[in-house]
Amino acid sequence: MKKLMMFVMLVTLFVFNMALPQASAQLADGTHSIKYQVNKPESNSASIANDYFLKPAKVTLKNGTATVQITLKNSAWITKFQPPGGATVVSDDKAADTRTVQFTVKDLTKPVVTSMKIDIDDINYHHEYSVSLVFDAASAGSATEAKASETKTTDAPAKASDSKTTNAPTNSSESHVPNPQTSDATPYVLIVALVGSAFLLYRKKLQTKTEGQ
Repeated sequence: MKKLMMFVMLVTLFVFNMALPQASAQLADGTHSIKYQVNKPESNSASIANDYFLKPAKVTLKNGTATVQITLKNSAWITKFQPPGGATVVSDDKAADTRTVQFTVKDLTKPVVTSMKIDIDDINYHHEYSVSLVFDAASAGSATEAKASETKTTDAPAKASDSKTTNAPTNSSESHVPNPQTSDATPYVLIVALVGSAFLLYRKKLQTKTEGQ
């Protein structure tokens, strides 16, 4: 009986873990508004660079390939932003100190490792490093929601440019934020696993009872 219970638990954990990326990958073609976080490479902790990005991202899916648009604030400081395959500038607002860039992502369920360079002459800060863009595909909203988020974004840059000093890199400890949730299908997976476990236990008990008669 103990071995059976251990087996059921292992199967449950396996199904639970496998279901997450599969569920998050099932996005229909079209334009979506998707949450994302900028993490330190190979980490669940947010990078200090996370504060340089406006959220959410605008993602257009076509035949499984995602075209991502994100807006950088304190744009003058970010002298390099290079995801795999490079990025193109969609718009550049000098007054608001923001720019929107566009790049292609083949798999939104995987972190997008991106090279960045920050140059702030006023404090003699010049640093190049890598970050991971982690997209929460399960948060995908409709095209209407994406347009609404763009409207909010146009109001945000003025505040962002007014707060350059507070956003400047420091030596203080960075925040620790977990990766976004990747699936809304988790409750259904757990229900299926629990029902399967109960069925196996009932079958085993019935078999034992039958053999004892």
